[in-house]
Amino acid sequence: MRFSEFKTPIRESQGGIFRRAQEVEQGSEVHFKNAANNQEIRLQTAEVFPQDGEYNSYEELDQQVSAFLAMFEVTPENVQYSGSPEKSRAALVSIWTDIETGNPLAFIKLAKKKSEGVAPIKQTNADFKKDFGYGAQNKTAQRATVKLKPTDILQADAWLSVDGVINSVRSVVENRNDLDPDFKAGIGTMLENVAAGNNQPVPGMAQYESSLEIDLGETAAPIALITGNFVGGDYQKAEEYLLAPLELTWKDLTEIKFPSAGNEHIYDSYIKLSETNRLKISSKDKKGGAAASITGLVAEVATTPEKFEDVFQNKKFVEIFEILKIIANPENRYWTRKNKGINGPLILGVDNFQLITEDEARIIVNLIKTKNKIPAPTAAQRGLISQTLLDLTTAKGAKYEDPSYNLGCHLLAALAKNIANKVNDDPSTGHLFRALLERSNMIQIKTTVKTTKLNNQADGAAFTNFTVVYPPIFTGKFLMEADNNYMATRLPIGPLSFKIK
Repeated sequence: MRFSEFKTPIRESQGGIFRRAQEVEQGSEVHFKNAANNQEIRLQTAEVFPQDGEYNSYEELDQQVSAFLAMFEVTPENVQYSGSPEKSRAALVSIWTDIETGNPLAFIKLAKKKSEGVAPIKQTNADFKKDFGYGAQNKTAQRATVKLKPTDILQADAWLSVDGVINSVRSVVENRNDLDPDFKAGIGTMLENVAAGNNQPVPGMAQYESSLEIDLGETAAPIALITGNFVGGDYQKAEEYLLAPLELTWKDLTEIKFPSAGNEHIYDSYIKLSETNRLKISSKDKKGGAAASITGLVAEVATTPEKFEDVFQNKKFVEIFEILKIIANPENRYWTRKNKGINGPLILGVDNFQLITEDEARIIVNLIKTKNKIPAPTAAQRGLISQTLLDLTTAKGAKYEDPSYNLGCHLLAALAKNIANKVNDDPSTGHLFRALLERSNMIQIKTTVKTTKLNNQADGAAFTNFTVVYPPIFTGKFLMEADNNYMATRLPIGPLSFKIK
């Protein structure tokens, strides 16, 4: 299985190098460096073997891996392995380029077999550095290595007290062998300090400033709100407009929950207001920002429709929202297994935009299922697809030589891109997204970590401010997004989403 064929969202803690390769296909640059000799490498791609079935011997595995390496002209001296060949029947192969020489390199993790879990073969950034000496070089990569998102450091989907959150973090982090013992202790101490109103810098934490501010900040923010420590901005205003109507104050709130499906919701945490009501928190670093799924927006409107009554007095907004509802919860008309990312664009393409016919929708599904690898132009010449389907691909190109190319996936990706373009061409779309988000029962938190020089100790860091923004503010242009999820080499791992550019 190639990383690009994967059909389930992958968190860094689950995917590692597998996830890094997925990011490369989506247009990201992933660079690692070997501190010993200052050699920098850039990730090209990755693939898991066997792609189908099982191998009965290491020789079969080695034969397929060798053929893959030959495609990228990787010479034997530029290949490194981890794991034992004698017992291995599977491998994760990542292909890199040496930045200085331009030579291709390969790093191979051998395994007894592919996993049935989220990633077929797990290799974290920390594993890669330990085995091969290369580590992540930018702040984003460092965050991916240390993994301080709530889902990586505490019990998700459970209501916890402030002490319960901190105890859960300490318990989970203590069992993570990829983190330095002092760093583990520092994580818990920084959260305890927020709860206690202590802004003393924690030694040794300054080098992790970005990870602390962006990722650990998601855990610290609701603690600050409940305790009232280091909060500013619209903290009192949010209490007046969101809590007072329920006869509550910040001091009355005691329980916090962190959702596990972070990529499917627009919130990082919840604070319980009652058994049926909760405050949603979007936690950001001091630079702010926003990201949201269409599924999350539709669910928000369904849960509290009274907050959006004025929005839907605009008939144009109603029309666009009907499209969003289909994206969020499409019927299983064409693809019987649950996959919103497939049925949504096909239904919209047939019913709402008339980009394709019913027969053409079913042709796309059949091509996906049969894993047809014929390039779109050739398929049109042979009469396998219509001129209409071929014309769709002008919006979404593909590398036909890619071994994972799937004609059906390519056509679906092109259809999704055309739908996104049409929706984005309507200026009302951005106004609707903004109106929905600004009326959500949510607040934004901008977190600040301050680093401090310490005498005779490693530089320290502390949470110093949690700025509340209410009502939430969103700047930039709202656009429906297809490029990050729809590809010619795999099925989508989720429905159409939107971004703020």
